[in-house]
Amino acid sequence: MSPRNSDSHDPALREATSTLKGALDDACASNVDDADTGELIRIEEMLAIANDAAKHAVSVRRRNSQRPTRTSSGHREVEDPRGIRWAVFAIHPSAGKASSALNERFRNGWLAFDSGVETRRVAPIPENWETMSDSELAGVCERAEVALRRRP
Repeated sequence: MSPRNSDSHDPALREATSTLKGALDDACASNVDDADTGELIRIEEMLAIANDAAKHAVSVRRRNSQRPTRTSSGHREVEDPRGIRWAVFAIHPSAGKASSALNERFRNGWLAFDSGVETRRVAPIPENWETMSDSELAGVCERAEVALRRRP
């Protein structure tokens, strides 16, 4: 997803993006096969920083947004009947060790709903979620399972 023109001039978004890039670069540069417990804790902390920066960037973009959007990259935003806005996107885990650790029903992916405060998920991914009406998709969100959040 390319940044919107107005977003590129937002200092808060630039700072969040910079923090996100730096934390991800730092975490991804580590060799987890050779990492001791201290290194794994450092990686976890870098990922927590990246997580917070990503949430802040999403918050800034939502604040800058005028209305719900649909993009060609498979992301949508919907508003539920309570007025809560949800970012909706499909998650497709990569094959390998990480996917084998997932609950079996999530191994082929899930549809995520994120309000910035709460995350929900539905598995399997509904085939027509990208073409559902906003009210249909909000209904799927209402029935979705609340995902547990890690504590920082």
